[in-house]
Amino acid sequence: MRFSRLIFILWCLGFVPVPIRAQEPDSTLLTLDRIYQSDEFTEETFGPARWQKNGSGYFTLEWSDVEPGRKDIVRYNAESGARKIVVPTTWLTPANDSISLPIDNYRWSPKEECLLIFTNSKKVWRRKTRGDYWVLNLKNRRLHQLGGTAKPATLMFASFSPDGERVAYVREHNLYVEDLKSGKITQLTFDGSRTIINGTFDWVY
Repeated sequence: MRFSRLIFILWCLGFVPVPIRAQEPDSTLLTLDRIYQSDEFTEETFGPARWQKNGSGYFTLEWSDVEPGRKDIVRYNAESGARKIVVPTTWLTPANDSISLPIDNYRWSPKEECLLIFTNSKKVWRRKTRGDYWVLNLKNRRLHQLGGTAKPATLMFASFSPDGERVAYVREHNLYVEDLKSGKITQLTFDGSRTIINGTFDWVY
């Protein structure tokens, strides 16, 4: 009798729904999703680093402790190794915005008084050479976007003039110069098109 009752109980338990654990992904299995859809294999990068004009130190990008996902520009003394944050992410927050600009690249003016920030970059062929440019004046911390009424991510190859007073750039196949004090934009070429490319090069087949 006891044996029959035990069989009956076990038979009933067979119909009780038991939660099934979802199969955990095999961490040893290399998949296309792991390679291309995650940051698991993203390499650790350094820089870009820029030497100071006098050679006493260098600048580089490092992750911010204040704003996750953004980077500060820091300076290292070449002799002592002393570290100093020279441009925190908070200085790179546009007016009426709550988050700072992500830095894809940067360049100092000849006197290291202004900083040219390249952001929102897009690929042109193999490299990210098209995007937005901003200039930060370190004296008054004024942050200004270049290009005037240009569409987003349409500027290329921005560069300071030797005196640091102007910035030249390519915009939709034409050359421009922008005065940093007045904000005046001067267009230098007018024939730019898909077949006439000023300021850069194209593939030749």
